[in-house]
Amino acid sequence: MNDGSPEGHTHAELWAETVHGRVAGMRHFGAFSELEIVAPRIAAKAVPGQFVMVTVPGGGFLLRRPLSLFAVRSDRVALLIEARGPGSERLTGLETGDAVDLAGPLGSAFPVSGVASALLVGGGIGCAPLQFLSEELVRAGAQVTAAFGFRDFRAARAAGAFAMERLWVATEDGSVGRRGTVIDILAGLDLPPQTVVYACGPTAMIAAVQRWSLAAGLRGYASLEAHMACGSGSCHGCVVDTARGKLRVCSEGPVFALDEVLP
Repeated sequence: MNDGSPEGHTHAELWAETVHGRVAGMRHFGAFSELEIVAPRIAAKAVPGQFVMVTVPGGGFLLRRPLSLFAVRSDRVALLIEARGPGSERLTGLETGDAVDLAGPLGSAFPVSGVASALLVGGGIGCAPLQFLSEELVRAGAQVTAAFGFRDFRAARAAGAFAMERLWVATEDGSVGRRGTVIDILAGLDLPPQTVVYACGPTAMIAAVQRWSLAAGLRGYASLEAHMACGSGSCHGCVVDTARGKLRVCSEGPVFALDEVLP
């Protein structure tokens, strides 16, 4: 396991064994579904910001699907899934007791040590890792404020999966919460100067959060989205440009310091 910093992995730590899990439950929230899987070995090691590579059951799919850890509950891990294609649709159709294979936990973690005030910013399915992060921050004594942005009412129903006391929502069509983007929410927040920003979502949203954080004098971290084939850093299919050069989202990331991301 890494030490909690975005640079905390060595290459040897990127290889995770495949574990055989069982579906413990499924809840649906509009365009999103929360899949809970009994996977004790992954649950015991996981930290916020990491992800797993999930095999789509039933055959016909060559590549595993990378999914952020939405929550960890005792010996179970929960994943928030948006049905975007045949593979993710099959995952959202699983039933209690079904077998599912997953490898992990993989990737770098969100640093949480010493944080007194946190702002969590998510867009669409990018909100997924922020529930696990929120729970760890609250456990560590931090005050957590969250701002999520969605396209429309159906997508915004995903907010019902999150258990956060201070959660603000914006939709582009104005059907839920504030009309506009998540940045419109940030402009109206009154936050302590030591607040740490944690963001996950589309590239355009990350760039906007980066600009807003710089203007507000706040530091933070971003979890980047990318298409992944292996999840271990071997295929170099998820390379992004950063202030530290070209890095792999699956291995050097997905969590990077906000000021080193180059949108």
